[in-house]
Amino acid sequence: MFEKPAHYLATACFLLALAVLSISACGFQPRGQAMSLTSVPNPVHISGIASFSDLYRELYRQLKIAGAQIAPTGAESASTLHITGVEQDTRLLSVNSRNKAVEFELIEAATFSLRTANGQELVAPQQVRVLRIQYRPEIEVLGSNREAELLRQDMREELAGRIVRRLTAQRKAAE
Repeated sequence: MFEKPAHYLATACFLLALAVLSISACGFQPRGQAMSLTSVPNPVHISGIASFSDLYRELYRQLKIAGAQIAPTGAESASTLHITGVEQDTRLLSVNSRNKAVEFELIEAATFSLRTANGQELVAPQQVRVLRIQYRPEIEVLGSNREAELLRQDMREELAGRIVRRLTAQRKAAE
């Protein structure tokens, strides 16, 4: 009853294929999809932060997902990812009419560099920062503390992801 001519179907297929190619050509990648760290000398040792810290565990996880081998000591590694200047801060953004704090800016930051086992600098030191704004109503104290913990966890995941993406991008650019 409502049959469409074949050229409409062909045009729709062509436009869909064009959209898919455009998205893949611009470098679009779904969130959480790991990049390959084949250009980074393996195994990699993570130094400068405690091995039991949340950032270390997240870096370890994301580097493994990206295909890197992790060395437990610097002596066993081909390169070292050195993390310095880890910063975790909370700043007041706004207050309510009774002069009570209600909005905060959460900050997670770290400086990193990558060196080979013989000391050659592969990636110069650079800082990565993640910011979030949290609204804390004064009547929901317990809920807002839990929300802050979850935000911090998400921020550390993003911070580690940014470090891995920068390592990948800078090593590919150097090749």
